[in-house]
Amino acid sequence: MTMDDSFEIKLMVGGTYYPLTIRRKDELLYREAARRINDKLNRYRQRYPQLSEEKYYVMAAIHISMVNVMWESFNDTTPYKDKIRQLDEQLDAILGTELQEPAGE
Repeated sequence: MTMDDSFEIKLMVGGTYYPLTIRRKDELLYREAARRINDKLNRYRQRYPQLSEEKYYVMAAIHISMVNVMWESFNDTTPYKDKIRQLDEQLDAILGTELQEPAGE
């Protein structure tokens, strides 16, 4: 990262400011991420007021990680690639058969 495309921001997460050096183009992403973490923390605090602060962070991390894992599996294109490969093989077999038949039949 060059000095021109990076700068320091301070994100407040869970009541604490965290200084981060980031790329300028990523600032909105970082701020949205902090907003979502704070939203999760606040929801867990309201729903489970008896828990420790550490547990709220762990629960928020689990939730956010789970969403990430779900999106990764949602974006898995392996089944589509396998189906395309299968269709391609079938098409090759059909075309190969047609090309081997004598002309005029």
